[in-house]
Amino acid sequence: MTDASTDATAPLAGVRVLDLTRMFPGAYCTSLLADLGADVLKVEAPGFGDGLRFMGEDFPASHVAVNRGKRSMTLNLKSPRAGEILRRLVRDADVLVESAKPGQMEKLGFGFADLRQENPGLVWCALTGFGPDGPNVDVPGHDLTYLGYSGLLAQLAGADGTPIVPGLAVTLPVTGLMAAFGIVAALQGRVRTGVGSRVDANMADTGNWMLSEQMVGAANGQAQAWGTVAARNNYRCADGGWITCTASEPRSWAALVAATGLAELADHTMGDDEPGTIAKLEAAFATQPQAHWLVTPGMAGGIGPVFTPTDLVDDPQTIARDGLVPLGDGSRALASPLRIDGAKGLAATHGASPPPDLGADTDAVLAAAGYSAAEIAALRDEQAI
Repeated sequence: MTDASTDATAPLAGVRVLDLTRMFPGAYCTSLLADLGADVLKVEAPGFGDGLRFMGEDFPASHVAVNRGKRSMTLNLKSPRAGEILRRLVRDADVLVESAKPGQMEKLGFGFADLRQENPGLVWCALTGFGPDGPNVDVPGHDLTYLGYSGLLAQLAGADGTPIVPGLAVTLPVTGLMAAFGIVAALQGRVRTGVGSRVDANMADTGNWMLSEQMVGAANGQAQAWGTVAARNNYRCADGGWITCTASEPRSWAALVAATGLAELADHTMGDDEPGTIAKLEAAFATQPQAHWLVTPGMAGGIGPVFTPTDLVDDPQTIARDGLVPLGDGSRALASPLRIDGAKGLAATHGASPPPDLGADTDAVLAAAGYSAAEIAALRDEQAI
């Protein structure tokens, strides 16, 4: 398993990652590792590969967003030769990330205990829905499943208590972040002990963690909910745009009252006639377009925009932060959100190459693992790769 060319000064330069995951959580995890300079090799099914490759009618935005900066090889994990090949690859790897059902890798003969024999320093990360044990161990799910189960969806309910369906995944990217954090911690632990470890990251536990405050309250008989109040709400403007209002401090509330001309609300106490106060603010904000309120009272009055991704592409803050980077094929992607020593844009984004073609690096990877050209051709004939 040879390293992809990367900046030798990158935080994870020289770290080699085998990515056996499918779809979003693992892709989010390994994209963070790639942006920190790790050499990430996607191990994909021959002929099809990661399903993210095919999401998007005209442009595979999901694939580009989270699989840029990686390499790809094909391997049929159900092939009789898969275990042999993985054992060779693992000898030269630092990290393996997988998202199979709990126990599936063991049934195939190359679980953590099996592959650790080849490399005691291997850090193994398993991404699952509910973790490797408990009554839900085999329960399938999607992001909305984990949102509902973890309690997050109940917190996203509207004023009438109806849970909303978010227009984005929530638990999947955060679990990917948790997995990446666990991997980096395990790598640091290996520096001290010389031994790798197994990292368990799952969507349900992550959702619970995101509700730490509420969970601790509930566990101690003090369950709480923020609820909807006038000072913390969303309001529609005259042009149909929306604004966020977080004027919960005396100074911001005073600025908001002055800008809306609602002097009668100057002494409003949070919790006192919230429906009536909300109605007055709704009427006031409906008199001017979004742009007006973003200036007057603006952030001083707790007012911010409800932007769409299209709005953000040309937003001055995005531009100032070099928030989008070119990938070399005419497409653009988000820069790494991790900025170290002031680096931003391409300087912070080590995984800024286009996503790999399916199996583009198969032959090179196997050759580096010691397979001859004839052996590689035979593996292809056997449909192992």
